[in-house]
Amino acid sequence: MSPSRRKWWCASILILLVLLIAARLVASHWVASAPDPLRQIHYSPLVLDRQQQPLSLFLSADGYWRRQVTLEQVDRGYIDMLLAYEDKRFESHHGVDWLALMRSGLQAAWHGEIVSGGSTLTMQVVRLLDGRPTRSLAAKVAQIRGALALEQRLDKQQILELYLNLAPMGGNLEGVGAASLAWFGKNPGWLSAAESALLVAIPQSPARRIPSRDTEAALAARNRVLARSLSSGLLGEEVANEARQEPMPTLQRPMPRLAWHLSRRLLEQSNQGHVETSLDARLQRRLERQLREWVVRQPRPVTAAMLVVDHHTGELRASIGAADALDAERAGYVDMTQALRSPGSTLKPLVYALGFDEGVVHPETLINDAPHDFDGWSPANFDGRYLGPMTIREALQSSRNLPAVAVLDAVGPGRLLGAMRRAGAEPVVPSGATPGLAVALGGVGTRLEDMAAIYAMIANEGRAVRLTTVPQEEGEAALGPGISQGPRVISARASWYLADILRQTPRGGLGTPDRIAFKTGTSYGHRDAWSIGFDGRHVIAIWVGRADNGSMPGALGARSAAPLLFSAFDVLGIEAPDRTPPADALIASTAELPRSLRQFHGASGQPLDAMRIVVPRDGAEVQLSSADSASLFVRLQGGEPPFHWLVNNQPVAMDELRREGWLEDIGGGFHRLTVLDSRGRSASAAVSLMP
Repeated sequence: MSPSRRKWWCASILILLVLLIAARLVASHWVASAPDPLRQIHYSPLVLDRQQQPLSLFLSADGYWRRQVTLEQVDRGYIDMLLAYEDKRFESHHGVDWLALMRSGLQAAWHGEIVSGGSTLTMQVVRLLDGRPTRSLAAKVAQIRGALALEQRLDKQQILELYLNLAPMGGNLEGVGAASLAWFGKNPGWLSAAESALLVAIPQSPARRIPSRDTEAALAARNRVLARSLSSGLLGEEVANEARQEPMPTLQRPMPRLAWHLSRRLLEQSNQGHVETSLDARLQRRLERQLREWVVRQPRPVTAAMLVVDHHTGELRASIGAADALDAERAGYVDMTQALRSPGSTLKPLVYALGFDEGVVHPETLINDAPHDFDGWSPANFDGRYLGPMTIREALQSSRNLPAVAVLDAVGPGRLLGAMRRAGAEPVVPSGATPGLAVALGGVGTRLEDMAAIYAMIANEGRAVRLTTVPQEEGEAALGPGISQGPRVISARASWYLADILRQTPRGGLGTPDRIAFKTGTSYGHRDAWSIGFDGRHVIAIWVGRADNGSMPGALGARSAAPLLFSAFDVLGIEAPDRTPPADALIASTAELPRSLRQFHGASGQPLDAMRIVVPRDGAEVQLSSADSASLFVRLQGGEPPFHWLVNNQPVAMDELRREGWLEDIGGGFHRLTVLDSRGRSASAAVSLMP
């Protein structure tokens, strides 16, 4: 070659290199200056159970079912099938598969229409992010530019995950996570070959291939994906044939809505779109179904709520705020696990536990179930009857009111409220009011969650249990206070006494005897019915009532809530309790007890059956009007009829069988009233009558 020709070739090559470098720089600048295709993606808020199963999924902020998943959470068979069908050179190209584009262009020119697309998954992600059609040449070029830019910003896994979460699945379904729940009712981590093929096929034409809209079109598209997977060697002949025979889903399943009230609350508190909990989705589903079936048989607007707590760890295993969150007539949108209600008699076990720890009573201590005046308040039993002397064990098992109030009078209402707070409850009394003895009968506001915490403490040998929805590591609760264990509220001895008593409570044929310790309660006016029980592992707390605080005539905890309690334990399964008594437990009959514990003595130090005049009180000054200046109303407590009344040591006429009545012909001035009973006991009171 001549020198001049050699120089010409060298100059030409140099110019070509410069042009190529310039083109490369221009192309790089063109790609680098492309608008950022990434945008904020609104995912559906999701609450998961302890096994990563969905409890509740909510619509995204822009109105889509769009469950976020990672590559590791999706079945690998689906990923392989997707890449083989959509973008077999995904791992090697840089956003654009030029060979596929050339093939697509040639086929379109030959046939006069688009036969096959040349879009890569990256290009599809750009289109999904942009949201605009790409039918025009300019739009296609912009998509290519965006795909090249996206590959420079994200790695392959991130791009693939964007497709997994944004792929259109028909209607307001987007992404494989939401579609898997909608069509198969499960996570996308365990898809069959047929299920994977359907989810690969739908995004190609989501409006036409929705199984519930056009089953035949969806079936044909699915089978084409299966055929491609067979020919590419992803599936064997046998697996492919079985997949073709698999039934096509024809109805879109409702999205998970388990533990709806708790899920909403947790999402609001966390301010995040993803919350993991300690709940058990399978148990939650079964209990919700059971509660809903019971409630629909009740008159409207009666509803119910339930909590299941692991009293070893404090973990919530199930939470039902209402039987049906969508039932407006029963106010299903109200979370009744958080509503303030009167606990009725369900606080009585804690009252007696304080009495055990104070040393004023023992389970076999005798106490008198008889009318009694507590500083002007004379509570009555629920059934209006009085059964006389009985043991504390019998008084608690039969839920007598008078004995419970008497024991609280001895230990003090403040002690009871303090114990409730230490157990994790937040009792509410009227603003500025001093808690009184009525607290023993439910005269305080509590939540179902509060009562679950109190009974979890009782079941946990008297140590408070911090309720939590955060899954606890195995053995974590044994690490001591600060994990789930709180302060000691009652002694282990008192806890054991209560469990022993409540396991033997008559249950009217419900459940297996002597395995579940339980207590029922009914609030004043039949507004709330309760049943709370525990076995060796779990506490179940149930409330039945009306969200509007209306009355349920005739409703009782034993009739309404208790059957639900034992049915729930049938679903949960009963774990045998540890019956070993603490070393300091005193197991003895009434006669074997120390003398001070054989019979209960009230706050005054006198037995409850001690006779005394309660109206008028000793030392009282009574202002009489002219109309009643010759008579005085009197009331006696205790004693055994017949009674004989004396005024200033002179007998007066009075009904001998009654404990109250009018003393006639009494004038003004100082008088001493005396009464004698059939056993020769007496009581007296001095009174000044002011005419």
